Amino acid sequence: MFLKQNKIVEKICEIPVTLADVSESIFAGVSTKNGLLHRLVFPEESDSDSYYLCEGLCKPVFLEPELVYPYVSGAFSEKFAFRPSPYLFMLPYKFSEDKTEFDVIPPEELEARFPMAYGRILEFKREFRHDVSPLNSADYSIKGRKFLEYFNTPKIIATEGYHLQAAYDAVGNQVFEDGCGIVLKDQSKYPYVTAVLNSPIARLFPSVCKSEMMYSSYVAPTVLRRFPIVFPDNRLTEDLINTVSSYLVFLNRQKCSTDYGVPDWLRELTGFYEQISNLLVLDTYFINDLDTGLLDALEENIHPYAGDMDSENSDSLLSALYYIKKQILASSSGKYKFNMELPGMLSFSQSRDEF
Repeated sequence: MFLKQNKIVEKICEIPVTLADVSESIFAGVSTKNGLLHRLVFPEESDSDSYYLCEGLCKPVFLEPELVYPYVSGAFSEKFAFRPSPYLFMLPYKFSEDKTEFDVIPPEELEARFPMAYGRILEFKREFRHDVSPLNSADYSIKGRKFLEYFNTPKIIATEGYHLQAAYDAVGNQVFEDGCGIVLKDQSKYPYVTAVLNSPIARLFPSVCKSEMMYSSYVAPTVLRRFPIVFPDNRLTEDLINTVSSYLVFLNRQKCSTDYGVPDWLRELTGFYEQISNLLVLDTYFINDLDTGLLDALEENIHPYAGDMDSENSDSLLSALYYIKKQILASSSGKYKFNMELPGMLSFSQSRDEF
């Protein structure tokens, strides 16, 4: 099957359901006038959970870890999972137990409850900004009401590194400035939507934006809300994509955790499951006619992992995923091809021998 790029873009533009339709909220990250105050660097060698480095003051600082959160940037973003980043973010806010209310911690309370953070902010204000006036909450507050409203809420974080990519934040405490947060109406759809946002459909999205005269960043909320969404019309395909998506979260975590580069076998294993995910997503969007033999092979072998995917002992799961790959190849017969050629952007033609 061959479709020229303009025809594919035309078909995508005709899709009536968008990301806005299936989302509770799509919002931008935090905004602060004092980025060097809030953003910290975690030392590579430190056995203290309160010791950080301040880029602005170029010196070590101590902060209460309750106010420090992981930070995501385009440079350290990744598909499906977050790459470990040396950066953290100080967020001097308090949240209600039901997470529905939030307020910046006023200076007097900050001094009483978090004296290290108070002293660090005061020192930054005086030495970096040369301001000796009393500390005011405006000195360290941030902008981003929607971000704060959905802080500690599970969400997809879409970033624009080399291209649009997305990772699922199950805890919801990742801080991001450049990017977009997506809270879905139906939590069961997170694995599928994450897979779509990492698929070749996302690489086509810039062409869709141009055809609709949208020229802002592709991860701007007003733009990303127009992302077309198609859900599978059968439970099997969606279950397969959801399960493979969980595999890819694990595999990308493994890739990100390697100290001496990603070994070829891990790169190939991750690529194998990415191709399966992409194949199923493209089939959902365009033809809905995947060869039944391949579907049978996938259904027979791809199942949710019964163990703990967050376990530090990853060898058993890696072995299981490698075994599943071998079983899929062994149980597939003939060549199953789905051809879509997009000059300079995508060439997808997979067969049993090419997986």
